[in-house]
Amino acid sequence: MSRDSDYIIILCGVFQDGYNPLTRAGFWKLYHKYGNSIEALIHSGEQSIEILLKRSASVTFAREELLQKGIRITTFLDSDFPKKLFDKLGDFCPPLFYTCGNPALYQMKTVGYVGSRKIDEQDIFWTQKMVEKNYREGFGVVTGGANGIDSIALTHMISLGGFAVVFLPNNMNSKIKDSFYQKSILNGKLLLYSHISPYTLNTRNVFVAVAMERNKFIYSSSSATVVVRSEKDKGGTWTGATESLRHKWAYIYVWDQKEYAGNQKLIEMGAVPLSDEGKIVKTKTNTIVDEKSSSLDIKQVPHQTSIEEYLNS
Repeated sequence: MSRDSDYIIILCGVFQDGYNPLTRAGFWKLYHKYGNSIEALIHSGEQSIEILLKRSASVTFAREELLQKGIRITTFLDSDFPKKLFDKLGDFCPPLFYTCGNPALYQMKTVGYVGSRKIDEQDIFWTQKMVEKNYREGFGVVTGGANGIDSIALTHMISLGGFAVVFLPNNMNSKIKDSFYQKSILNGKLLLYSHISPYTLNTRNVFVAVAMERNKFIYSSSSATVVVRSEKDKGGTWTGATESLRHKWAYIYVWDQKEYAGNQKLIEMGAVPLSDEGKIVKTKTNTIVDEKSSSLDIKQVPHQTSIEEYLNS
């Protein structure tokens, strides 16, 4: 970790020291104002910066306390930062994350899984079947750690011996105490990220706001994201999927379940339908993001018949 990274943590980290750190938007505004230079920012004379620099001692103590729990802080300048987010989201990416687990997992191939918390047996069965296909092809999963589809994909992948990356919608204190998470982290099979400090209280209001923002991280991190079940025109799954389609963050695949109005609407909007067997249902109108192009052009659904065939091509 560089000295510049230390300064970012001092300016943006949330700790119990009585200081009000810079927000995501506030940091990027000042960072750009001073030529994208941390050194220039530190010596800018900005009052907010001068105040925050006084907290260096308390930040050092807090970071040591977090390390004792296995929690690190990584900034956009560090090698273990989720670079895909920074590349795709720009100023909408947090300048730092709190993280725990095997950092090498972020560099590996993953498929995202999202969906409603209201699920039934057929949703569980289909999700597990798709995860098994991903596992056989060498992919892990990236999820948001919520109940429902997220947790089904996560636990099933880990049970198979695979790996997962989880972007949490709150601080990670409770998760790292959970036996499943502890074992998976110790086995090197799990990597947790949260842009919410372990010192921030988990409240309902915080959870809702962060969960919506966290959707961006799932889509932007995965090679492809599978929407298992979505409500139409409402809910976090719908918002995240439509936002990703609009910004072209990732390939979006949707289970072609005729009974789910939200799924069918997403397919109409350009998401790629998947059959009950996990095969691409080809249509004349569906398009996907070509992540192999630096310009993120839109291209027609290729001739391959599965997610894995396309991503490995």
